[in-house]
Amino acid sequence: MERSTELRKVKRSLWGELNYRLNWIIFGTIGAILLCFIPVLGWFLALGMAFAILYKTFGFRETFLEGSCPACTKLLPVDPKTDVFACPVCHSCIAVREDSLVIIKID
Repeated sequence: MERSTELRKVKRSLWGELNYRLNWIIFGTIGAILLCFIPVLGWFLALGMAFAILYKTFGFRETFLEGSCPACTKLLPVDPKTDVFACPVCHSCIAVREDSLVIIKID
């Protein structure tokens, strides 16, 4: 029997979300202002950056996948595009399935 744990969709905590949005406002604004010093091309890039700042600041909360390592139960963020990765704590090889994390035995 293979050991597996389920994947969960989660959102950032309110404090984490506040920090994320404030970072976009502060550093995005600084970046957009610096881009304005580049003639023509910089102005268009700064305009695009302004739209990105507005979307990231006032947009929807993003959801993330996370799951527990089947070997050591450490909570891990999971990239759904990744097929296989190693646990940073116990170094177990873990496969990402549609709804679970499964340990892979390497011989």
